[in-house]
Amino acid sequence: MANVSSANLTDKDIRSLEFKDQMYFKVVGNPKELYVYVSPKGLKTFKIRLRKDGKDTTKTLSEFRSGIYSVKEARRDANALLAQLAQGKELDVILGKSNKYKFKSLFDKVIEQKHRSGDSEGYIAKIISMVSTYILPEFGDRDIKTIKRSELLEVLNAIFNPNNKKSRLETIHRLINYCGAVFDIAINDEHIGRNPCAMLHKEFPTSSRHNKNCQINTEYPALTEEMDIKEFLDDLKMDDKLEPATKRAIYLQILCVNRPGNTASAKWDDIDLEKGIWTIRAVEMKSRTPHQIPLNSYAKEILKEQQLFSESDEFVFPSTNTAGHLHRDSLSKAIRNLGSKGKYKDRATSHGFRATFRTICSTHKAELYGLGITEEAIESALAHVESNEVKRSYERKKATIEQIATLMQWYGDYLNSITPLF
Repeated sequence: MANVSSANLTDKDIRSLEFKDQMYFKVVGNPKELYVYVSPKGLKTFKIRLRKDGKDTTKTLSEFRSGIYSVKEARRDANALLAQLAQGKELDVILGKSNKYKFKSLFDKVIEQKHRSGDSEGYIAKIISMVSTYILPEFGDRDIKTIKRSELLEVLNAIFNPNNKKSRLETIHRLINYCGAVFDIAINDEHIGRNPCAMLHKEFPTSSRHNKNCQINTEYPALTEEMDIKEFLDDLKMDDKLEPATKRAIYLQILCVNRPGNTASAKWDDIDLEKGIWTIRAVEMKSRTPHQIPLNSYAKEILKEQQLFSESDEFVFPSTNTAGHLHRDSLSKAIRNLGSKGKYKDRATSHGFRATFRTICSTHKAELYGLGITEEAIESALAHVESNEVKRSYERKKATIEQIATLMQWYGDYLNSITPLF
């Protein structure tokens, strides 16, 4: 009975309220917090008056309009708001004066949780950059409950390039996941009832479907012919304009067949030159499992040389511009600029040397089998993950480190037989 007032104004009572030279208000009642404010400008507005921290605060509902927004509607909305307070929701949140459920505040919580979950700093930085670029400018300062599905779709549609190789579909699907995680927090707090990101994935094709429909070849350009490989290695060896550390990074990329990001971010603490093992931590691997690369004699020589010139105790290839490491794109840029201008554009990429390795191994299977090197050893060297979930959960190792070491030394010797590497 606490919210019942002795006043019980009707629509007729409110219509009869006269306009005066100054604003005044009347208790509408039922609930007792419901008032009508009469302004000299000819407006009669329903408001709720609440007590917070010893001070009165008001929440405007709507203007009285007979037959459109009357006492009945005002009482309905007032009781709904008071019910939220009774459920323990904060007044500032209800009144829209809190940042708690703004998109950017909840996004910060998503990022905090990713830090706690042990996601790599590089991965988290990519999420922040992507959401900051495409989502926060439009929705960052808005309360989550005001964001509509149609608005999200409009932003995502603007990103999509339907007739382009760079369709940005991977970006779009990732953004949907990141935004969905933000809205899920508000759902779990009962601040909103549904996730506007639900079913948004179905509005866009997958990257593979789009590429198939548009007949787009997404394979990384790779050198697979012996003559082309020799030409590239000779150009790499003779290029005096290339920054020495970047040249050594390209050699390491070719010899160890890692993903370019792992090469660029290599750490001295992860490399044991004495044992000839480079261990990449699980958090830095695409598969989220640790990966060991036996270093052949050529890779060791590259690393020993880099050790003499590296000014970082942390990164093998420190950045010359920042406190971090060499950017992975620096490798591809250097490859594009190698030799005469544009010579290796659409012919070679840093990631493509993984395909170079795989192709050479496939065309020399008989020789490799004679050395006791199996298909599993080749896949292990590439850190490929078993697609069968059940098999993957039980199979901890595909090949011995000795088998992979034999393979990597064979590969280095093969490249050196085409043309001396150094």
